[in-house]
Amino acid sequence: MPRRPLFLTDRYPYHVTSRSNNKEWFYIPLEETWSIFSKSISKITTDYHVRCFAFVLMSNHFHMILETPQSDLGDVMRHFMTAVSKNIQRSARRINHVFGGRYKWSLLDSPYATAYVLKYVLRNPVRAGLVERVQDHPYSSATPNCTLPIVSGIGPLWSMVPKSTEHLIDWLNSPVRANLERQIGLGLRRPKFEFSKDNNQQKLIRELTAIYLS
Repeated sequence: MPRRPLFLTDRYPYHVTSRSNNKEWFYIPLEETWSIFSKSISKITTDYHVRCFAFVLMSNHFHMILETPQSDLGDVMRHFMTAVSKNIQRSARRINHVFGGRYKWSLLDSPYATAYVLKYVLRNPVRAGLVERVQDHPYSSATPNCTLPIVSGIGPLWSMVPKSTEHLIDWLNSPVRANLERQIGLGLRRPKFEFSKDNNQQKLIRELTAIYLS
């Protein structure tokens, strides 16, 4: 299947993700992997003026929400993933592919989309059973004293995301129904994040949205 055309914009943020080769763990300890990703994120914020809103590193993949003021997501991600790959290969002393393929992306073009996906991304370690609270995962922008160049979203697109740190953490840790999270995961497979048009699914989503975004 041909890769879908990349939609370039400076108006909306993207969710991007990629898995390691064969879904194996990265070749080096996660703490060292985190350091490499952190330096690469700092590099793209400097070189491409990227605004990074959230980042989570897992054992074999990452999630990131970012905005590209220069409408150049393709260049940004090529630079980012090449740098990460080369540094992991150098550290591990291996020549194997680090990532199993190209990154996947989805545009977040509404307040609902940014709120749903931000919570979904930062709850990934909780969903995986690694921690009980989002702030307890050490390889996440939600952890206290995170040194990543993370910015807060401003404007109408971020109107449904709590502004204060305390409220934000409480909101991220509020219970989430697994069936709604599955729908969010499916929505992120689309070029523009959106839920299924199925009437039964729409009813479920309406019922659970108030809980998820409250």
